[in-house]
Amino acid sequence: MGENEDSGFTVLENKSIGRNFSMFRKLRDKKAIEVADYLGLKEAAYTKYERGESKITIDMIQSVAEFLNVDPLQIISSQPGHIIEHLTNSPVSINSSNNTTSINDKQTEVMMKMMESMMQMNEAIRKILEGK
Repeated sequence: MGENEDSGFTVLENKSIGRNFSMFRKLRDKKAIEVADYLGLKEAAYTKYERGESKITIDMIQSVAEFLNVDPLQIISSQPGHIIEHLTNSPVSINSSNNTTSINDKQTEVMMKMMESMMQMNEAIRKILEGK
């Protein structure tokens, strides 16, 4: 998040938050149309938020976070390379910076399945530790 030096208020960075919308959505295996429907928007209007082309409000962050079952503070504060770490509380991360080579769709699909399995294992371990 950036600081507006003139007013002293924190300014939400649309591109960063939009990128986080997209990453958390993909980690939750949701399509943009599903998020758009939940928000009462057309898919094209929602994807403008993911690209940082539309102004993102706190209400928008809250609504997307509720749909994706993610803490809204994670959506605001997650930095590239730390999305997975924030979502799973594990040291694994995906570097989404533009300096790396693109991962093809098949690799992305495999990584998403691995992350889903890891999240399910973490949940099972948590239940075991809680004695449920």
